[in-house]
Amino acid sequence: MSSAPSTANKNTHHNTSQALDTLTLPFGGSRLIEASAGTGKTFTIAGLYVRLLLGHDIDKPLSCEQILVVTFTNAATGELRDRIRKKIQLAYRHFIGIDTGDELITSLYQITPESERPLALKRLDLALKSLDEASIFTIHGFCQRILADMAFESSLLFESEFTLDDSEFLHHAVRDFWREHCYPLPGSLAEIIQKKFADPDALSKQLRPLLGASQANAHPQPQDFKKLQDTLTQSMSRLKLIWPREREAVEILLHSLPLNGVRFGKKPDGYPKLAIMLDAMDNWCKYSMSLPPIKVMESLSLSGIKLNKGGEVPTPEQAPVLDHIERLCLLIKDFIPSFLYCARDGISRRFSSQKSERNLMTPDDLLLTLEQALRPDSGEENKNSLANLIAKRFPVALIDEFQDTDPLQFAIFNRVYQQKLTSETEEAALVPANQTSKNVSLLMIGDPKQAIYAFRGADIHTYIQAREQTKQHYSLGTNYRSSRNMVLSVNALFENRDDPFISDAIPFESVQPSSFADKKIFIEKSADTSALKIKLLSEDPEKGLNKASARKRLAEDAAAEIARLLTESQAGQCSISGKALKAQDIAVLVRDRNEAAVIRESLSQRQIGSVFLSRDSVFNTLEARELALILHALATPKDERALRSALATSLLGYNATSIHGFNQDEMIRQDLLEQFDSLHQHWLRRGIMPALLSLANETQLIERLLQGDDGERRLTDFRHLAELLQQKATELDGISALVNWYEQALIANNANEEAQLRLSSEQNLVQIVTIHKSKGLEYPVCFIPFVSLARDNRRKPAPMLYHEKNRLIWDIEQTDDGWERHKRENLAEDLRLLYVAMTRPVYQCYLYIANHSRFTKKAGITSQLHETGIGYLLGIEDKACDFSRIQTQAQSLMSDAISVSDIQDDISTQALISVTDEKCTLAPKVLKRTLYTPWRVGSYSGLVKDLPHERVAPGADDESFPELEVIQDEVDPAPSRFTFERGANAGSFMHLVLELIDFTLAEAQLPVQLPIAMEKYGIDETWFTMLNAWYLDILDASLTQDGALTLAQLTPGQKLVEMEFYLPIKQLKAEELNHVLEGYGYSAGLNFESLKGMLKGFIDLTFEYQGQFYIADYKSNHLGDDFSHYGFDAMAGAIRSHRYDLQYIIYTLALHRFLGLRMQNYDYDQHIGGSYYLFLRGMSVSSPQSGIFYDKPPKALIQALDALFDSEQAVGDRGNEQVVKTALDNDQLELKL
Repeated sequence: MSSAPSTANKNTHHNTSQALDTLTLPFGGSRLIEASAGTGKTFTIAGLYVRLLLGHDIDKPLSCEQILVVTFTNAATGELRDRIRKKIQLAYRHFIGIDTGDELITSLYQITPESERPLALKRLDLALKSLDEASIFTIHGFCQRILADMAFESSLLFESEFTLDDSEFLHHAVRDFWREHCYPLPGSLAEIIQKKFADPDALSKQLRPLLGASQANAHPQPQDFKKLQDTLTQSMSRLKLIWPREREAVEILLHSLPLNGVRFGKKPDGYPKLAIMLDAMDNWCKYSMSLPPIKVMESLSLSGIKLNKGGEVPTPEQAPVLDHIERLCLLIKDFIPSFLYCARDGISRRFSSQKSERNLMTPDDLLLTLEQALRPDSGEENKNSLANLIAKRFPVALIDEFQDTDPLQFAIFNRVYQQKLTSETEEAALVPANQTSKNVSLLMIGDPKQAIYAFRGADIHTYIQAREQTKQHYSLGTNYRSSRNMVLSVNALFENRDDPFISDAIPFESVQPSSFADKKIFIEKSADTSALKIKLLSEDPEKGLNKASARKRLAEDAAAEIARLLTESQAGQCSISGKALKAQDIAVLVRDRNEAAVIRESLSQRQIGSVFLSRDSVFNTLEARELALILHALATPKDERALRSALATSLLGYNATSIHGFNQDEMIRQDLLEQFDSLHQHWLRRGIMPALLSLANETQLIERLLQGDDGERRLTDFRHLAELLQQKATELDGISALVNWYEQALIANNANEEAQLRLSSEQNLVQIVTIHKSKGLEYPVCFIPFVSLARDNRRKPAPMLYHEKNRLIWDIEQTDDGWERHKRENLAEDLRLLYVAMTRPVYQCYLYIANHSRFTKKAGITSQLHETGIGYLLGIEDKACDFSRIQTQAQSLMSDAISVSDIQDDISTQALISVTDEKCTLAPKVLKRTLYTPWRVGSYSGLVKDLPHERVAPGADDESFPELEVIQDEVDPAPSRFTFERGANAGSFMHLVLELIDFTLAEAQLPVQLPIAMEKYGIDETWFTMLNAWYLDILDASLTQDGALTLAQLTPGQKLVEMEFYLPIKQLKAEELNHVLEGYGYSAGLNFESLKGMLKGFIDLTFEYQGQFYIADYKSNHLGDDFSHYGFDAMAGAIRSHRYDLQYIIYTLALHRFLGLRMQNYDYDQHIGGSYYLFLRGMSVSSPQSGIFYDKPPKALIQALDALFDSEQAVGDRGNEQVVKTALDNDQLELKL
């Protein structure tokens, strides 16, 4: 190896900045502080903050409220506040006589006059107490505070509502524009737009970046859209007029030219391809109302005609028709750019207008509103202008991460703290309100080399503009993060080019290792002591190296190296600063989730756990998509299709057999309908998150997810989405609004700070982190495996943006020149991204370089390495690059700090051996006591099926089919009550109709209510006639043998539908209930978990007749295909089979208790009429008593059950009427008391 590279700066012609000293930096004016990665930027801000609090070298001390600190994320504000608090605490301790060892604090103490130290101590004490009120904001938080506090001065409407999500307004704005401008277009012009944008969403997707970059200048300036429509329509109409009469002349002219045979066919054959083109033009002119054949016109246009060598293209005067075609082609080409320009402006106006009408503001609106409010109304400065008021309130502003600014943000601070050059000192000074003061300062702190957030609107060119305007530049030149060799290796890599960031405005100034960098020691078994290990992957000489293959090989080698390091650590052979290397000390830096998935798989194959951190949106996950289906099912619990879709999700864990059971087995269907109805009620009562967590508990979601691959990640995303829903529910009105918001968020896939993926585990795992997410963080060891894999640059992006003289240009025509400029800016950002990645490691970094290349028969192997930042730094700027050249360029960097090696073909697959320390093994305590079921609400269904239940859907318990039962019916049977569909759906339908109608007015109401119920339950309209007649027959059927009582004679005042009741139960056990039932001749055999709490139920129909009160329950069970199958014995068998006897016994007890509370001199024998179970298929006037089952449980049984339930109230005690809650309390039933 050669000697260590020199750290001297090769870019001395750029070095105009001064080394920053936190103690002596002068205040007053505008100053730029450039802080390279790891040089203590936050430490410096905290030190300057303490200086301002103490009033060092400024006119007077400032309070926490007067020092404005602005950064760009909520997490960064939290970190800054914490670091500033710790610095103030250090200063406070030092000023009370405790030595802190902090050089800056010691110096500040020493230069503070002894007489002023008590006052300084009071200022520090006050600062600590008021730091929670300090002016430390995100840029959006700052704008929001100013607009709220200075609403009058900023002309902002009072009480404007703030929202983070404006996707709904954009959705409507795009569609409004689409309707206004696209619907009126003639078919031919609409076809042009349709080919480019299939729908409004496609248009929205392309324009969304431009709405956030309103300063983008379209180039070239498109034609007016409305005028272009008219011109284009007229041009096509004129062509249709002139083509038929000039067609023969055009053909003669073309045949006279030496046409290219490939384009037009061979001349001896009469140019057959030309004939096809001319026929296409003929057909369009004669028959078509659509767009003319574009490809044909381009071939026939004067600029598109391909001639053999020596041929001359006719002039416009010689070929006026071809010239017209040429101009028509240009008009068609201009149509989409003109439409896009019109759309950008039109949608933007509508977007803003809709939010303004609702007095809503988004984060971007805050910036725009404040920037507009700061624009001066006239040339003269106003002492009371908003800018002066802000500067007076915040005399000093420290803008952190200034490289991530954008034009709006810079304009705001530039207008508040206007920079003016004094003629005497030729230095920048701030002069708000025409007075110079050291107390008025704008300090911009950032690092342009780390400007990587263009996708979020950050604009490095705005930073460059600010840098040019600011004369006073300072820099931090010592790296406190990394080891000596790590610092030297990064210097060497980026000093390999004179302009490593492709811009004179972004120089690379090498940094020095700190004095304690040598104490950062990495020890491993290998003798290689380099900090940067470059590993090279060769292409296949005959096939090249595609991205998928390269990713796999690179990931495999990185995973093998990680396994080696951890294995050595287990053996005590690998450590960092004396401590064994752990998995959590290692980070793999990637660009996206696709790269993360590849490295995770390779690590998993070697039994190495990992966790993925990124800035991706949680809405871009499988869990988010599946939760949308679950939300629909919870929002509409009676919708069986929605429920079936929810069951198919992996979150709920049902397999195909379970879903088939839902379709076939009515008991399973009933259970699930009850479960989701209960969760729906839970949502209404307590909120969406409690409902989702209850669902998770009931379906063992947590246990199932954790057993699968990536379980912690999936569970974290599920909980994250539940929290977002709960938070949004507080802002929205009702379930429908929340579901609609969630669907819009899913479509928009917004990755705002709240929606970014969270850390899924804090265990000892290898961290896989996107480079964007890693910014500002540090890791002991980093692997950077995929930065040499180029982006796909084969397709031009839309929109295509680039900068020219600090102006953002929207290349609306997607020119080749604009494409090259755009790619150059992408390369510059790739270099900055590489810099961020390379400055994360403390001890060691593995940098992988693959010769990512394509193979084509025509060109052979062409490398894409020149399209990447690492390729640029290696000096590779063309496609003609083979592996030997990469080796030569990389090996030129070799030193004590940098090593270079090739990736071998036989990559180790050895897995990491898990080592368990018995002393640290944890074991759960063994539970020895008996757990009792807590207080709960049960039901008849729960007693029968040993399950807790709430409300049973009416008709859901009517009947169940044996598994996979095939019902043998004739083909297309005639509609009848016996061929009508069976199951829970039919039962629920029949119950609903009987709930909706007045029995005494059935003939008039059934034609209205039947279609409504049929549509709701998916009953075909061909059944209407049969169902109408059937219901009339049911209502007229006699319930008694003497024919005195029918349903049709019950008035609304005599009946109550779906009466709800709760029976308090002190303790109910299955064996005790069985014993009571057997004693009175009823079936026993119940087996349910002990119930303590309430027994809940709904009685289909409660009615009064001749002073007695009856219970009726409707059953749609199919017992046979004629009335003879609905006799007493058949019905009794169905009653026993489904345990309906227990159901009506419980209903009778509920009615018995209630009447005992409400009636004086109540007597069971006198006032209880009994229970009717009405098998609807068998009820008919023509077959008396068919389908009608009647029973009245013995009084002694009801009294025995009353005692068994031990309700703690006496029959007839009118003071306890609230114990049993029924609709009868509302006097809906005309009780004859």
